[in-house]
Amino acid sequence: MDAIEDELRNFTKVVFIVSLSLTYCYFISSRIPKGKPRLLSVLPVIYILTSFPLTLSSFFLQFYSALCIVWLANFKLVLFALGKHDNISALLDFILVIAFPIKIKAFQHNTNKESPTTSNTGSKCAFKLGLAFVINAFIWSISVLLYVLYKEHISSMNPIVVVHILYSTRMHFGIQIQFALVAALSKLLTGKELEPQFNNPHLSTSLGNFWSKRWNLMINKSLKSLIHEPIRSLFTPVLGRRWAIHPAILATFVVSGLMHELIPFYVGRTRPTWEVLWFFIINGLCVTIEVEIKKKASKSGWKLHPIISTPLTVGFVMATAIWLCYAELIHCGADVREIKEYGALVDYVKHRLRIA
Repeated sequence: MDAIEDELRNFTKVVFIVSLSLTYCYFISSRIPKGKPRLLSVLPVIYILTSFPLTLSSFFLQFYSALCIVWLANFKLVLFALGKHDNISALLDFILVIAFPIKIKAFQHNTNKESPTTSNTGSKCAFKLGLAFVINAFIWSISVLLYVLYKEHISSMNPIVVVHILYSTRMHFGIQIQFALVAALSKLLTGKELEPQFNNPHLSTSLGNFWSKRWNLMINKSLKSLIHEPIRSLFTPVLGRRWAIHPAILATFVVSGLMHELIPFYVGRTRPTWEVLWFFIINGLCVTIEVEIKKKASKSGWKLHPIISTPLTVGFVMATAIWLCYAELIHCGADVREIKEYGALVDYVKHRLRIA
């Protein structure tokens, strides 16, 4: 119980310092001309944010602070230094947009009254989002239960393969659940509509469709603005716009892989084995090949039906993720630590309720 309370105190300090640092960016850095001068002003904040997971001991907090603060928030601060996010008028909105994997939806001002058709569409979208969250939570809870049962009763048979499958499933759906909860909290605090974070990744019809339009759209937008578009512009005079897309795609996947390598480092304090990086390199190479194949296929009028392309796409991503993406976290015992933390948190809540 004392360990959890100490960790909560540490996390409260982290939240306070992050909020204070971003408040400095909002009031001071925003008044500095964009470009190098503003970037220099936010570099101390980037350094502070990068060190935060090292002050925490919980796997759950280390993982999500590395993902959302060290990676996403720092990327957004660089974009802020380049002139993005200047249109956010409220301090709370600025802090939440930088620190959380969210983006406030930009509305078109329309003086016409909302038609019944539009209203019905909005209701249906809200229902679908709620249903997706319930399904993700159900599958995640089943994967956790199966993992616990497997480790307790039959782990001696062939632990590594089954552990990788169950852990990959748990992480795949768990990330979507956590992001959805963060979005719900942000919407409650700001009262504003947010852009979707995921777009039914299980319906992806190609690798390009999965990575660019369906999976983790918040990180995707940052990578596109900070890596993909500048690299493509850099290579366009040399290769032409048609071929410049390939180094842009590969650079984006390499940077994403390197940033993902930081997560096992923060969680396990171990040297990287580069398995996560290879996962992204393999997927990036396959996306570049897929781009050329689709161009040739479209010229001949040939197109793979979604009934075939969807299971092939999702199957490939899941197979490579099971093989490589979460291997480093399993090597450093993150899968076991996570389950123990869930149990400890449940016991802590029960203890506090009994006291109350």
